[in-house]
Amino acid sequence: MRISNDWKNIVTTTAGVIGILSSVLTFFTSSFNKSGLYLGGGIIITTFLLILAIRKWIPKGNMPDGIDDVAEEMASSVLAPRFKVIFPCDDRYYQAANKLAREKFGKNSVSRRTVDDWKKRNEYILTCLTDNNRMVGYFDILPLNTDFALKLIKGDVTEKDIAAEHIISAHDVEKAEYIYIAGIAVQDTHSGKGCIHGTYLLASAMQYVKLFYKNSNLQKILTIPTSECGLKLTKRLQFTLERSGNLRKDGCDIYSKEFKISEIETLIQENQRLYRRFDYSSYHRSGFAS
Repeated sequence: MRISNDWKNIVTTTAGVIGILSSVLTFFTSSFNKSGLYLGGGIIITTFLLILAIRKWIPKGNMPDGIDDVAEEMASSVLAPRFKVIFPCDDRYYQAANKLAREKFGKNSVSRRTVDDWKKRNEYILTCLTDNNRMVGYFDILPLNTDFALKLIKGDVTEKDIAAEHIISAHDVEKAEYIYIAGIAVQDTHSGKGCIHGTYLLASAMQYVKLFYKNSNLQKILTIPTSECGLKLTKRLQFTLERSGNLRKDGCDIYSKEFKISEIETLIQENQRLYRRFDYSSYHRSGFAS
């Protein structure tokens, strides 16, 4: 005998609800006497009729059949963005980012005066991320002139040697052949929230690079990880060792990744669901996009 999927769903749902109610009934009654029998029968009939009514009154298309359908329906709903990119950063967020950098990088952190000079040269190097309006992370990406970038790779200079004149101005970023990820940090690094914030920060970085460097001469993205966490993230993003720290002035390994806009666009496309609760419209409003 063949049974339609509708009736299978009704019977299965009924059995599940009855099971739950029966457990509750058993908990509160020490024996299943005659009155309990009447009550149990009433539960079965009432549950069955209620489910029939729900199936009739609510269109089938609005009733997901399983947990995956529920997740898909929730993901496709219109939800207010929770995570927001602040760009360019005003003084309040700039101060918060500097404080976080000092907390996370300590003595490895570039001086405040140097960062001030960087920002005066190019105000678009810094992005902050907020979670319900609270600053939870940042990254700064510097477009370096080619001569200095090659010296940085070779190891003749270090990150602390980067001066304002080595950074390409906002109006000339299309000339950049190298960009350098100077810092990326999140609050609550070792918590579940920290992982979520890190994910959205990386999503921000992908959009940033795509929007601002897609029409540039960009060839490579450079970074020098200074922590175990940073190194894991660098390798996860498929950066490769450009030059060993044994051959560089600061003793730190420098990693690089060839810039291919098609790879960035693929990553963004594969993570479209991520962007449904993510407001990065300030990137478009900035007028910085190439």
